[in-house]
Amino acid sequence: MDVRTYRKIHRWLGLVVGIQLLLWTAGGLFFSLNPIAKVRGETEEPEAPPLEFSAPPASPTAALTELVRLHSQAEIQTVTLRPHLDSAVYEITYIEKEEEHWALADVSTGELRATVDRDEAEEIARHAYTPDSPIEDVTLITETTSGSEYRERPLPAFRVTFDDPLGTRLYVSVERGMVTARRNDRWRLFDFLWMLHIMDYQTRDNFNTLLLQAVSALGLVTVLSGFTLAAVTSPRVRRLFGRASL
Repeated sequence: MDVRTYRKIHRWLGLVVGIQLLLWTAGGLFFSLNPIAKVRGETEEPEAPPLEFSAPPASPTAALTELVRLHSQAEIQTVTLRPHLDSAVYEITYIEKEEEHWALADVSTGELRATVDRDEAEEIARHAYTPDSPIEDVTLITETTSGSEYRERPLPAFRVTFDDPLGTRLYVSVERGMVTARRNDRWRLFDFLWMLHIMDYQTRDNFNTLLLQAVSALGLVTVLSGFTLAAVTSPRVRRLFGRASL
């Protein structure tokens, strides 16, 4: 294959994969310059308060009994004591019809609590966000689309939108009674660049797509063809091969 053919192959490969190579580089630069804690909004999250009780916590037996009565097919997985606002709750994880669910029990009585409503979701969001910013909107989310900023997380959930420069949204699970996702403008840009980086334009999570594999292979061929073109057009290399053939 002559040099002219090599140049044509390299030129066309560069046109095909050059834009994606540029996107990979730009995305990688953004990822390296932005700490993941800031992207996830963890820098605006207060430290969890220590668990302190004026009286010994009640047993969650009553809550477990009531839960099994209400959900006869429930398989209890775990019971966890954790902070909740200015107090604490038992968080009960159970499986029903092959789906994971949660229920909360009052730590003082050991009885089941009602699921989180709009007012409590707003209070949970305020406790979970350190900047003193007003809440702009609270919306109940019962379903999400593919590639949503709140994907593969517990539903239903309240989306609490803050009126701040970061464009912050906190998602509060109705069943868990806690923030299950933190989103802001930095995260949304990260997610968009990550979509371009892994070339998954639907779910934005799959980095094993055939498209990514194909373009990666073409990118490798482009680089190798560039090295080959540099070698076959280099006078020094050609002189070395010329001496070797003598």
